[in-house]
Amino acid sequence: MRENWREILNNWLLRCVPLVVSILWLLLSFMPLKSEISANARPLVGLMCVYFWAIYRPDLFNLWSVFILGTVSDMLSVAPMGINLFMYLLTYTAVVNLIRYVNDKTFEILWAGIALLLPAVMLAGWFLMSVYYAEFLPVKSLVFSYMLSVVAYPLIGGINAVVVNRFLQEEN
Repeated sequence: MRENWREILNNWLLRCVPLVVSILWLLLSFMPLKSEISANARPLVGLMCVYFWAIYRPDLFNLWSVFILGTVSDMLSVAPMGINLFMYLLTYTAVVNLIRYVNDKTFEILWAGIALLLPAVMLAGWFLMSVYYAEFLPVKSLVFSYMLSVVAYPLIGGINAVVVNRFLQEEN
């Protein structure tokens, strides 16, 4: 039976929920704060969203979503265009290739997974930025951003999990 336009629109909007939630997280993370710490280091919310959605709803968060999120992040940040997109694609590729090992694991295992994945992705981004600027950039803010990201992941992952449970339940 043919679906009516409301069902089609509803299905399309539900498919956009992970991307919209991730963009909202990005906008929130780039809000200007009057703090010396926030000027140099912020949690990598985009990477956390890519990690979360690639594990929990890879059917709704695909390469196009990663591309759009990376482009938005590049436009918001002061980093050279393409650096955030590169890091998001690297994260997405790693998660997709390792999904069989982390699928149906406890939250603590997934938290440890992002804690292990972030340094590799962040170092790759740091290296590209260092090449772009033709000098080694300070590592101190990188370490602080890593620590903030690992500490903030339970909050961001928890709120994303509420979104999954509220709006994106699989239909049996």
